[in-house]
Amino acid sequence: MRPRLRGWAVAALSGVALGLVGAAPPAAPTGDVKLGEAVYKEICFACHGATGDGKGPSWLNTMPRPQVFRNPNYMARLTDQYLFEVVKYGKLAVLRRDPPTTVESLAMPAFGHVLEEEQVPALVRFVRAFLDGGPQPAEIREIYKDACETCHGPNGRGDGPRAISAQPAPRSFVSEGQPAPADYADPVFMARFSDEFITALIKKGRIGVIEEAGFDTMKPYGHVLSDEEVWGVVRYIREVLQKP
Repeated sequence: MRPRLRGWAVAALSGVALGLVGAAPPAAPTGDVKLGEAVYKEICFACHGATGDGKGPSWLNTMPRPQVFRNPNYMARLTDQYLFEVVKYGKLAVLRRDPPTTVESLAMPAFGHVLEEEQVPALVRFVRAFLDGGPQPAEIREIYKDACETCHGPNGRGDGPRAISAQPAPRSFVSEGQPAPADYADPVFMARFSDEFITALIKKGRIGVIEEAGFDTMKPYGHVLSDEEVWGVVRYIREVLQKP
């Protein structure tokens, strides 16, 4: 008999939400596109690709694969302030809320201690099925509803009430929690993740999958880039790489 998750999941996500109270609205974005282009072509392209397709010379050396800036569905759900802080402080620090931040940080909690061992791969198959149309057994759907739906939404679009309070969520929206919950129905987004990574993510959570399982994440660049340069990169991503 699997344990009931709903009360535990709500408590865990409430703990995440406590860190969001009182967050100030993000500052108006700034940045020079030309400066950002120069920095991007020197530092960022090796992973994210010259065109922002996530397939630079080093893209196969990381798991998850690098962020795809040319993916309008997911990128539209990220705020400029979040992108700035990830480049400056690194993703792990932002998830841990280590820097002084205005970002409403949303880090997936760990579920390994409340799920039976065989339920984890079954849940991986369940979330993959939002994209490939595979079976979604009723027992696993109940687990998904208890533990995952509040962020990822009933159809896996990353549009649950923790992502956006307006329900049902519109097709295009900015996530109120950063990074935006995974959209399991987005093929470009999901291609970045192996089953091994998703398994470890479910078991250990978003911070644990980095610190304990040793998977990759965006490193900080604030020690080599000025704020002006970081904002320039954000502007270059938004105004050049995200264009069709």
